[in-house]
Amino acid sequence: MKRKLIILSLLFVAIATMAETSLIIKPLTGQEQANAFAQIGYVKVAQDSLFVFSHSDFLLSKIAINDVRYIRYGEPNEATSIEDVQAATTCRVYPNPTQDMLIIDNANCEKAYIFDLNGRLLQTTPISGEHTSINVTSLPQGDYLLLLNNQTVKFIKQ
Repeated sequence: MKRKLIILSLLFVAIATMAETSLIIKPLTGQEQANAFAQIGYVKVAQDSLFVFSHSDFLLSKIAINDVRYIRYGEPNEATSIEDVQAATTCRVYPNPTQDMLIIDNANCEKAYIFDLNGRLLQTTPISGEHTSINVTSLPQGDYLLLLNNQTVKFIKQ
């Protein structure tokens, strides 16, 4: 739980330095949930859910951690699908779900980080060139988060 809070804290520090206007959470099914940074007081992870509160402790949004497809920042409605987000960031992560290799195209970063849903860093992989493959055969089956600079992608290892 403590690591989840650390990851979320790092995410918000990165977001604040980018001076974007909204935090956008995309569930596995359904529409993106956007919250303007000016309205967000704090974010809390509890009972396996992500809660976004206003400065006056009003609940702005709630989503189960296992139901998060990705979290990004930017303008609401600038992208409506995972493919749009990947095109906007020029980064593509596939196949998802995967069994052995995760492929990253056009990543704009030096390293990729894989976390479990408890916030533990499991793997760090250097990114080189326009096409990088990450071997995930050693990971047990389950859901994971891949962090690439300002993009977080949830992937499933089968």
